[in-house]
Amino acid sequence: MTVPAGAEPFQDILDGYFTLKESVRQMMARHDLCWAWLALWHAPVMDIAGLGPKEPVPLHLRDGYAGLIEGLALTAVRPGPEDDPVLIGAGEWRWLDARSDAALPADIRLAEPAFFRGVGLSLGGAANARAVPADELAEDIARLAEQPGARAFTA
Repeated sequence: MTVPAGAEPFQDILDGYFTLKESVRQMMARHDLCWAWLALWHAPVMDIAGLGPKEPVPLHLRDGYAGLIEGLALTAVRPGPEDDPVLIGAGEWRWLDARSDAALPADIRLAEPAFFRGVGLSLGGAANARAVPADELAEDIARLAEQPGARAFTA
């Protein structure tokens, strides 16, 4: 696998209980990243109406939908250190209950922390403490390319 100049392969965990966008923002801030490509596998998600983007999931779930991201390739761009990232991706997911709209909402929440591998560009050029060899990403890229029912996602 060829990694863009200045990009560094790494692995980490996205925090659970917040929107995917907020979890990616927190991760990018931790690593001082302005751009990242992520591969997520088997990430439980929840869609609960009425929660603000930075509010955690309530302890008791009465109204909402649960689902699972089977595999998601996600590109995140954060123009500046205080900016929210823009997320663009494609992948497979499923809902455990029937829904009229099977799309993954822009404000989807991770129900649990999710492990991922990815490549990131740092704002400051510092080395990433969770760096991995680029070859470790090759398997993730091949698996994502083989997903037959991939759908688009943006947030």
